[in-house]
Amino acid sequence: MTKDLFGLKASLFVHSGVTLLGVIAIWLAIDLGVGTLGTPGPGLWPLAAGALMTAAGVATIVQTALGERVESLRGSARPAFGVALAILFVLLFSFVSVIVALIAVFALWTRLLGKLPWRSVVIWTVLGTAALYLLFGVLISTPFPAPLTAIP
Repeated sequence: MTKDLFGLKASLFVHSGVTLLGVIAIWLAIDLGVGTLGTPGPGLWPLAAGALMTAAGVATIVQTALGERVESLRGSARPAFGVALAILFVLLFSFVSVIVALIAVFALWTRLLGKLPWRSVVIWTVLGTAALYLLFGVLISTPFPAPLTAIP
């Protein structure tokens, strides 16, 4: 029983820290200036990231408080793999294209980190890639750089 209580307290502490970091990110992003979707300021994307962190932190606090099982952190393998996927995204984005990078990283992330079945991986990869391309490429007209391997 004592071990369970310690695990609960540790879990709440970690999730509270994530929530606090998200709130700090939101605050700093607003100080940078958010702008609009048409003319984004330097704080727009940090604001979005901070909002996601805050929402994820609050959701996991609620899950933990309700007694639902939240997957525990096991060592540093999963976070390290997440960082490796982020690096892979940057490399693929730079050398191939944004679409290929999104497809590859979405598929690997959902399959290996999310442990989803292949059917779900395909669905989420297609939907996620399309949503991000529509958001960045169409809605706010973000100019994507040409890949380094582009043939003139």
